[in-house]
Amino acid sequence: MAHDHDHDPSHADASTARRDLAVAAGANTILLVVQVIGALAFGSLALLADSVHQASDVVSLFLAVGIATLIARPASNRYTFGLRRADALGGLAHAVLLSGGAVLVVVEAIRRLGGDHHVDGLGVVVLASAGLLINGFSARWLHAGHGHSLNVEGAVLHLVADALGSLVVLISGALVLLTDADWVDPVASVVVTAIIVWSAWRLARTSLHVLLDGVPAGVDLEELHALMVADPLVSEVHHLHVRSLDGETLSLTGHVLVEADELHEAQLVTSRLSTALGERGIDHVTLQAECHPCEAPDC
Repeated sequence: MAHDHDHDPSHADASTARRDLAVAAGANTILLVVQVIGALAFGSLALLADSVHQASDVVSLFLAVGIATLIARPASNRYTFGLRRADALGGLAHAVLLSGGAVLVVVEAIRRLGGDHHVDGLGVVVLASAGLLINGFSARWLHAGHGHSLNVEGAVLHLVADALGSLVVLISGALVLLTDADWVDPVASVVVTAIIVWSAWRLARTSLHVLLDGVPAGVDLEELHALMVADPLVSEVHHLHVRSLDGETLSLTGHVLVEADELHEAQLVTSRLSTALGERGIDHVTLQAECHPCEAPDC
């Protein structure tokens, strides 16, 4: 017996989220172009490193728009679970691209530390300030309007990390402007790169956990097992699995040994368990009621 709870946002909410994500993506795309031009014009590797992270923000925002469209599509005969796994696949690919960009920035930073390269501190300060404002505002705006969506929240985390990177670049530009110490710029670029690698690692780890059907964060399997066997008519629970297709919607399957003489009574038990599990945040519950102990080797 399956018991489902509908936690999907309304069509209007989904449309609003896609619109807001598209607006944020447009603003950050303009900032990216300006940052790249400024990084080349002002000779700032730190600003260029921040541009790499900014590019990841733009990609993640457009990816979020696409994902919001894909996961809203209903299941079909070809994709019976829908397309919710697109979220994790996109996140994993994005993490790989981020890591590659970070390696290039570090190599260039090492090369510049041993050479003489002038940096326009004032230009770096101006562009970094713009990046800090745009990323900070975009993150707060999206979180305030759509904080319930993990897809949107993932884009928000990217924006917050890039705002932090812009802050580091801003400080390095100010130091270059005040002390004329150009070596601060490549050092700052390594700090920004560390932020990029940290973000990429978290994104890859989360994506792989979803793709490998890991138990979702915040779910205590032993607690759920105890909840089910606490029912007076349940003597055993096995083959208990919990996963998430998209990192948000939780799904549970399991076999329940029921002490019941009639099918109707067994159905009442699984219905009762499904309701209790739903109250624990499990969106989709599928339970197989059994009247005899499982004899399979892995029970």
